[in-house]
Amino acid sequence: MSRFQKNTLLTFSLLAFIAYAPLYYSIRNAIKKETLPVTYESAETVSFFSLGEWEVQTKESDSKTLRILSLLIDFEFKKITGGVYLGKEDSLSLAKKNRSNFVLYGAFEWKEKGIEFTPKLSSVEQKASYSGKPVYLPYEERGKLVSSIYQSLSHLLDETIRLHRLMKRKPEWKFPPEDEFLSESEFVKLSEYDSNLSLEEKTSLLKSFEFPSEYVQFLKLVVSLEKRTDESFKEIWRNVGGNSNFSAYTKFYVAKNIAEFYFAKKEFSKTIEYASAARKERESLKSVFHSDYADTISLLGKALVLDGKKEEAVYYLTSAKKLYDTLGLLMDPSSVENSYFYGLLLYDLVQPELASYELSSIRGLLPSGLESIYLDFNLAKVYYDLGRFDASLSLLQDQRKIIMDEGFVNHDIALYSYNLYAASLYKSGKWSIAKSTWESLVNAKSIYGIEDKPYHRYALFNLAVLSKLRNNPEQTESYYKQYTRLSPYGQIVDLSTNDRFEIGKPIYPYTWEIPVQNSFAELEEKTIRSYTGRYLFNGQDEEIRARTYENRLEDTNLFLDDLLNAKAFLSKPMSFLRKTLFGDLKRFEKGNQIVFFDIGPALNHPEYPGVTSLAVAKHFPGMEVVLWELPGEVDLYLKKVKPELKDRLYSFPNIRILSADGVGEFQTIYTEPKNWILRNRPIPNLKGKTIIVRAANSIDIYEPYTKILPHFQNIGKELKTNPILYFFNRSILLKPAGKEKFILIGNQSIRGFHHNFQSLDRNGEPPYSILPYTISEELNP
Repeated sequence: MSRFQKNTLLTFSLLAFIAYAPLYYSIRNAIKKETLPVTYESAETVSFFSLGEWEVQTKESDSKTLRILSLLIDFEFKKITGGVYLGKEDSLSLAKKNRSNFVLYGAFEWKEKGIEFTPKLSSVEQKASYSGKPVYLPYEERGKLVSSIYQSLSHLLDETIRLHRLMKRKPEWKFPPEDEFLSESEFVKLSEYDSNLSLEEKTSLLKSFEFPSEYVQFLKLVVSLEKRTDESFKEIWRNVGGNSNFSAYTKFYVAKNIAEFYFAKKEFSKTIEYASAARKERESLKSVFHSDYADTISLLGKALVLDGKKEEAVYYLTSAKKLYDTLGLLMDPSSVENSYFYGLLLYDLVQPELASYELSSIRGLLPSGLESIYLDFNLAKVYYDLGRFDASLSLLQDQRKIIMDEGFVNHDIALYSYNLYAASLYKSGKWSIAKSTWESLVNAKSIYGIEDKPYHRYALFNLAVLSKLRNNPEQTESYYKQYTRLSPYGQIVDLSTNDRFEIGKPIYPYTWEIPVQNSFAELEEKTIRSYTGRYLFNGQDEEIRARTYENRLEDTNLFLDDLLNAKAFLSKPMSFLRKTLFGDLKRFEKGNQIVFFDIGPALNHPEYPGVTSLAVAKHFPGMEVVLWELPGEVDLYLKKVKPELKDRLYSFPNIRILSADGVGEFQTIYTEPKNWILRNRPIPNLKGKTIIVRAANSIDIYEPYTKILPHFQNIGKELKTNPILYFFNRSILLKPAGKEKFILIGNQSIRGFHHNFQSLDRNGEPPYSILPYTISEELNP
């Protein structure tokens, strides 16, 4: 850095120190980091190329030879300077494929005594293909194939640039030395290596490789890295870091791989240590004008941000962004993620306008699902802080469609967004809707354990602020007391000096967990887990297992009656639920076109066998009611229950009995005729039907969660085309038609769920409660 440049930066530093201290420290650190100047090449003059698929022009070929040659050439190309080798074409992102000027590949011919290779090149800009002079090697000299292919491909690229007078610099090739040539037997042995082998198989195979080869040493390191333990990483870096026998590229690869491992584990101090080492090795390789270098300094910046060193991270994220831009790779996923962190960092450094520009520029470039949902929340929050409330509302409404489509309505980010939506509504003049929205978040505590979540506390605080602004001191005090009771002492906001709504901070990537497909959100899982595995089925007497009483589950009937009664006055959420389950209500009069599965209906009860199922069958005569009971309990029912009680059960023509395990594979169980006890009654046809399932004091309390989650996943998969309403213990879950995932939408009262005593008391609770934000895309309760 010249004296003039340093003086200019120092002048800006003094100004920055007066105006904004973090920017001063960022510039000061930038001066320190510039002790080693890095020269960036011009993107217009540098050749960007990739390695394509081999072609085979004869019937005979050897897939192992083709695979190992591809790996070896790929490895050698990664060491070049003066050009940008992007990697193997089949592993590149779309942005990198579009950035490649040339695709190098070739055609093989297996001849009687040897192999012939014809180098080929596809010029993307010229939309033309070129071929070079073929090279031929006898089979006994196959070990020299790598060198011959490398030289023929590099010569073809150089000559293409020269003959067509392309404004491109020729890469500085690193030709494999002769002492790296393999014998035929060594080459054949090396071709046995396959990355798909198990760790033990690869380790054993590589131990037998005693011939000198940089690539073999590299493979041994790659396999050692797969052990993925702290001790193995320390040992590897101790042997590689200061060892001059390893190339700078190999050292760079090892350090970056370790850094990425620790980043995934959220051990950011170790990430910083190894990413810094990888950066130095890449600089010593004199190959900084490359996406690998940009990825490395971006990783370093991201780790610094997540480690709390945000001012320090500015230099690296800014440098990475500039390098991605210069390389023409702004659309690459790594660059998009860098911009994501950079935008959030700008927001944290009180630059919301710049943050909104950066975050909005990558909207639509992130993978669909949770990542885009989190981005929309962060951008909506920036808009909110900028006073752009209409933009915030519009963005959250678009986000809502994704949340509903993906089934994330009870995920943390959906509820953070719900809170932000309410604040935006208030700022837009819709205070009554904002109030009911926050009340929905507060009242959700009766359905799942939401009280320890920040957004629940925020909703209480915001209702206190709203009540204060509306001159309602009594409500203000009530909400604020609840807020202070639930909040950590150091995080309590003083209401007397603050009228701003609580929204929370931006949420960085890698600070939240990616859920397993078709699993429950955390709040849903905790609720379902709270029921499961509470009792041992085989450890209880027959009478206890079969305990039931009349009207115990009457709330189910009340809920269904409200949905199926066209004259019933329903809330907006219940109306949406009715439409989701039944569509045209006329088809479902008296329960028609509905199959009700009652799992564990106490069929073995000596006085009231299947009494709760009978109540459903009687209340909805058009509904097919399937009593799904364990085979052992069915046997006891057939042997011990009085004939007149059985006749009472059989008097309902819509009753069926299915003898099978409640958590078994649905398709196997359902289609087996032997499992159906009443042979004179047809097996219900499920096509086009609405399905209702109930598990109340059966599998919900006797089976562990490890069986219950697969049960939901299996039912959702096998009955994907059917809409399903599931009463699981007190919880009510919904699976819309065409989806596989169940979502928790509400619950029933405590009535009938006291396992150790009989009670019809609801303890002041309504028969059922629904979470309004789980049913419809419309956020208004």
